[in-house]
Amino acid sequence: MNKEEQIREARTIEAVRKSYMGLEGKFALIAKNLGHSIIQQGSSSFEQTFLEDAFEFQDENEIPIMDEDEKSYEIGMHFDALSRGYNLTISVMHFMREIVCRYEGKVVYKEISGELEGYVPNEDWEKIIDELTGISKKIEIKKRPIEREKAKVSNEKRKNEILDYLRNKWGL
Repeated sequence: MNKEEQIREARTIEAVRKSYMGLEGKFALIAKNLGHSIIQQGSSSFEQTFLEDAFEFQDENEIPIMDEDEKSYEIGMHFDALSRGYNLTISVMHFMREIVCRYEGKVVYKEISGELEGYVPNEDWEKIIDELTGISKKIEIKKRPIEREKAKVSNEKRKNEILDYLRNKWGL
């Protein structure tokens, strides 16, 4: 085992101990409760990763529309702490399970698919993360009853859709 592997192993243990790793860790919790969704628009054959100019029309009477095959979906979450007085950002991308935290423009934590790629411990940004985690946990506790109600409504709707499908197809 070379020196870099030993350091990575030690940093991974430290990150796990501080509850940073994974989509249930502190970074993901902060991004989920305090941040915003990253939305991607596209279809199965075409994915658009930029926004078109909404004010540029070919015809004055033309209204921009989405194709019936196009969908918008969340590909990640992003949190920017500048509004709270900290130069800190957290990005969580769902597809690769990539979590990146930047403090004062430098990557201080990076994880891809559960593997730690970089971690620079520093009391300054770690104190901010702990503070934001406390705020985020309070928000999550307030959201729980609302999320339970949404899940209950969604489950009931899905159950009714399945029953309607069975009635229409099989006459049950």
